Amino acid sequence: MITGTKLLTVADLTEMFDVKHGARAITIVATTTPKLLKGAPRVVKMSRVNGMVWFSYQNSVNNQRKREGLSADFKPQPRKWGVRLANSALVEHKGEYYLEVKVEKSLEHKYIDPDTGTEVPSSLVKPFIPQRKEGERQAVENVIILRDYKLNSIESITHEGTTYTVAKTGYVPMGR
Repeated sequence: MITGTKLLTVADLTEMFDVKHGARAITIVATTTPKLLKGAPRVVKMSRVNGMVWFSYQNSVNNQRKREGLSADFKPQPRKWGVRLANSALVEHKGEYYLEVKVEKSLEHKYIDPDTGTEVPSSLVKPFIPQRKEGERQAVENVIILRDYKLNSIESITHEGTTYTVAKTGYVPMGR
């Protein structure tokens, strides 16, 4: 159903990532509402990132530990929220579905005023971005970054050489 199409529904996107195929590269464009400190301007964040889906977090961290001359003995803790669906790149949380992505490279991001559609300079938003302790337990210099993108936040995705635009409609993982 997906092969050869350029427009996907969120249900199609769900189907694409609900069956494991081995680690694959993707590029996504997503619009999200960032968690900001009190007093921040009202914005949405548009991000374009390269990443991997259907990857093993434990293997990714241990491979990085080996590259840095450390022992490959990392064991991940359970997720703080949501449930990773078996043999899937999807996470379910309170009836919503997310695509779990290992971010390889952030290609672009910008902040947009949702009322006017105009770009808000990053310098106005930066003071309100909370500090993150990214990958502290990994004990590596080059941290493995994970992000979960709500399926309804994904605007487009490039997967296996085809770029798809995502139409916003209902979704339920196939066979669930």
